[in-house]
Parts: sequence; structure tokens; C-alpha cells
Amino acid sequence: MSPDRLVIDVGNTRLKWGRLDHRGRIIDSFATAVDDYGAWQTSINRLVSEQSPSPAAIASVNPPIADRLGAWLERSGIGPIQWFRSAADVSLNHRLEAPEQTGADRALAVLAALDHAGQVGPGIVVQCGTAITVERIDPEGCWLGGAIAIGPGLASRALQSGTAQLPSALPLDPERPTPAWGASTLPALEAGLLWGAVGTIRELIARQGEGLNPEPWVIWTGGDAPILGPRVSGAGVQIEPDLVLMGAALAGFRGPDHPIDATPFSR
Repeated sequence: MSPDRLVIDVGNTRLKWGRLDHRGRIIDSFATAVDDYGAWQTSINRLVSEQSPSPAAIASVNPPIADRLGAWLERSGIGPIQWFRSAADVSLNHRLEAPEQTGADRALAVLAALDHAGQVGPGIVVQCGTAITVERIDPEGCWLGGAIAIGPGLASRALQSGTAQLPSALPLDPERPTPAWGASTLPALEAGLLWGAVGTIRELIARQGEGLNPEPWVIWTGGDAPILGPRVSGAGVQIEPDLVLMGAALAGFRGPDHPIDATPFSR
């Protein structure tokens, strides 16, 4: 039996874990708080089915947690580990000026989106996490760069810590309608956070789509994608929760001995 192959995304607020089957498909994925160190052993026990070493591909935008996690994984017998610490570590056609200063998660999300699309653009990739990122891909499948904005969670924490009386407005509920105004502080704050993020993303998608032909496909990922995506793109929104993990699988394991299965999404 081949060893389990792991993919991990070390974010600013969450660790996302995944395991691949023999075809390279993610068959188990879940998230834990980034500082919940007790969950590491529970996660490995869930993902690793045998005692032999398990290779891992890990993306990180959080160096202190990544260093601590890497040392712990090696002590736990996980390895070898392939790290993706910036976009410079990801083999991808791009026009970035400083890929070594660009997040690996952004590059891996673009890589996975392009793989789904058969390497064909134009396209736009939206990540909704601690930060919101919107990436522009030209018709030839070249990543041109993107935009970075503040996510609702971080915006809420910033307002709470930077003001004397504003409360936390988290978590936002994807099932509950949120009007664009509130008659008291909390719903007013929720309205500003939610619809401010929706407006930001909608404007970025529109501006990044200018000059692209045909109309670009748009794929969403990240913890807030189920909240924001339908409000921007409607019922036909394309959300892939594991997009960064899929990119890590492609960048870390795809080859003649390790096929990675991918199914194109509809344009």
C-alpha cells in the first residue's frame, strides 16, 4: 500500500488539512484554528492510516506557525515535506514583479483553477479569508497579478480593537439575509462588513475583467466564499473550498508516478 499523501495550507487564522487518494483526489479535508496545537495530533491520527512515512506538500503564509508545524511533523514521522512559502516556489506562468514576496496560497489557487479550466483563460480567482484576494488570468493562462483587500473577519477585529464601543460582528451567517443598513449598532456593523466586502469584490472583478475576451470564468475559495460568492455572482457561483490544497497537490505530487485527477469546471 502506498503511503498517505498529505496537503496542508498554513493560513493566518486557520490550518487546512487534506489527504489524497491514489488518484490524487482530496478525499478528506477539514480546518482547525491556526493556534490549536492540540489539534495537530488529532489531525494526523485522522489523516494517516499507516506507520510508514507520509509525504506532505505544505503551503504557508504564516512563517512562525509553519516553522513550528514543520518541526513537529518531522518528529511525528511525516515526510519528506515540500514547502511552498511564496509564489516563487510554484511553477506557474506569471508576470509578477516579485514572486518571492507574493503568497504561495495565491499562486496555488491560480494553479488549481487553471488546471480545472484546462490551462485556458481568461479567468479570475477570488479567495475569501483573512484577506480577500482577486487574481487576474489572461486568455493564454498567464497570471498577471491581483488585488488584496481586507476580509470581513479581520475588518471586524480591527474595528473592535480600534474603537471604544464597537462590538464584534462575527461570525456572519451565510443563510441569514443581511440588509444594507441597521437600526442599531450590531446590524449596522454587519451591513457594512458584508456589503462592503461584496462591493469591493464586485468592483475588482469588473475592473479586472476589462479587456478580457471572452468573459472570464470566476472561481471562488476560502472560508467566507459561501457568504460572499452568491451575493456577488448569484446562484451560479463556482466555489471550490479546497482550491489551495488542490494546488498544493498539483505542485507537490503530480508526475508520472503520482497522477493527479482533475475535473474541469463549467465556464
